[in-house]
Amino acid sequence: MQGVLEKDGYISFGEFITALSITSRGTLDEKLDWAFSLYDVDKDGYITKDEMADIVEAIYSMIGNMLELPTDEDTPQKRVEKIFTNMDINLDGKLTREEFKEGSKADPWIVQALTMDMST
Repeated sequence: MQGVLEKDGYISFGEFITALSITSRGTLDEKLDWAFSLYDVDKDGYITKDEMADIVEAIYSMIGNMLELPTDEDTPQKRVEKIFTNMDINLDGKLTREEFKEGSKADPWIVQALTMDMST
């Protein structure tokens, strides 16, 4: 899964097709590996709060007012803080791949988003 998304700032057609395949047909673990590589912008093997905040802000700007979010998650910053509170087992301000995957599996919102059947 490493290297699926290059850090050149662009998505190639091959990267797009790979991501589409994984997100539509992959197992939960494959989807979480892909998501980790998406959040780990600098590809150092960790997700920092800043990296996650950039992605979460983009997601929030895309969904806009389509979802009514709980007050403890109604801003990207609050969502990132909640994620790190629940996932950062080492309390070092960064998430390893394993912390991210295990924490994601324990978050019903994340599991629901990744296992949604898009074919209907």
